[in-house]
Amino acid sequence: MSESKAADEAFCRSCGETIKRASELCPNCGVRNDEHSPVGGGPTGGSHGLTQYETSVSDTWWYGVAAGTGIWLLLVIASATTSDLGAAGGLLVLIGWVGLPLSVYFDTRYVRASSEWDPNVAVWVVLTAVWFLNVPAGAAYLYRRHRVLGEP
Repeated sequence: MSESKAADEAFCRSCGETIKRASELCPNCGVRNDEHSPVGGGPTGGSHGLTQYETSVSDTWWYGVAAGTGIWLLLVIASATTSDLGAAGGLLVLIGWVGLPLSVYFDTRYVRASSEWDPNVAVWVVLTAVWFLNVPAGAAYLYRRHRVLGEP
């Protein structure tokens, strides 16, 4: 997936792939481009939206971002109070280190397809994978997501 677009390009509202503005269909997912949509916006009558189409991009990945940020916050607090977190702590670290960046990656695809915000996927994934940066990065991501989408 492209990270930037030229003046004659747009992002597909379904998959987030960079496409030519003049394209009738997205070559990646086959969804009709807004400029070429029939009057009324398509089969459901509203504007072009993700709910009209089968897609792998889901609007529920923010739950993973919130849970991963919460796990890391819990780990930071627990590590400040005790030196040995045991097997459960190790499992939480593994879940947090994999789950938070993975959730951010997939959620940025949804955000790019559903809003005017074009988050830099690599930056957000790296920030949420780095110890002590992941809690403020996760919180900042969720705040910015809320500002552009009104959810969570």
